[in-house]
Amino acid sequence: MLMFRMFSQFHNFLEVEYLPIVSPLDNSKENPAHFAKRTSNAMASTLNVVQTCHSYGDVMLFMRAAESGQEKPSNFMVEMAKVESLFHIRSLEAMDFLEKFLSMNPDSSGRVRVHDFLRVLKLRPCILSEEVFAFLDVEKSGSITFKQFLYGSLHVMKQPQFRSTCELAFSECDILEEHEISQHEFGDVIRLGIPDLDDAEVHELFKLFDVEGKGRVSKDNFTSCLRKNPLLIALFSACLAHRDAVDDDDDNSMVEEIV
Repeated sequence: MLMFRMFSQFHNFLEVEYLPIVSPLDNSKENPAHFAKRTSNAMASTLNVVQTCHSYGDVMLFMRAAESGQEKPSNFMVEMAKVESLFHIRSLEAMDFLEKFLSMNPDSSGRVRVHDFLRVLKLRPCILSEEVFAFLDVEKSGSITFKQFLYGSLHVMKQPQFRSTCELAFSECDILEEHEISQHEFGDVIRLGIPDLDDAEVHELFKLFDVEGKGRVSKDNFTSCLRKNPLLIALFSACLAHRDAVDDDDDNSMVEEIV
């Protein structure tokens, strides 16, 4: 129809507006990232549009959300260029967090309610788990977006003391110093934070760490699980608080921020 209307008119008008020329500073020795930023600023200013930090990583997130059947896949874009700059992660790592979030059954607007959040992380409703969710729910709306989930998880994982805190939590569980922990040892420690956990609930949590299904968890698997689920470090807040009361409180400051 558009082509027919164009061919049936006696006159057609086309206007082309050229963007301003942006040249590298200092005889082409300008930092490429700085030059790209100046070029982006010039384009946004000329076109009178808002400048964002979206990148190809957002396209990957968009396509995966659309593939999973989300009604508004654009709600899962997070301005990956900014995320990469702030947290120094790759787009593939963000994709892993998206898979976790999608398993929480987001609603039509792309938001996850607390019960689905707890279901996927194998947590029961309690003060500790509510505090973990509230750490992400900055709007206090009772639901979270993927961006909030991603930023909150990465904020914890990229803390300088995250790795040492994971190792300390493992050592608190490894009572017999066998360099592996059993479900019983694991349960004894996390019950300090959630006292009324039954054996079945402990087992479900333990399975997140026991990826090899051996009934015992090595330090590497323990740390790997916490890197994939950084918010679960809050499970060990009680034992770490007890340890810090004896030593110092540096390593527990990150956990205290969540709970």
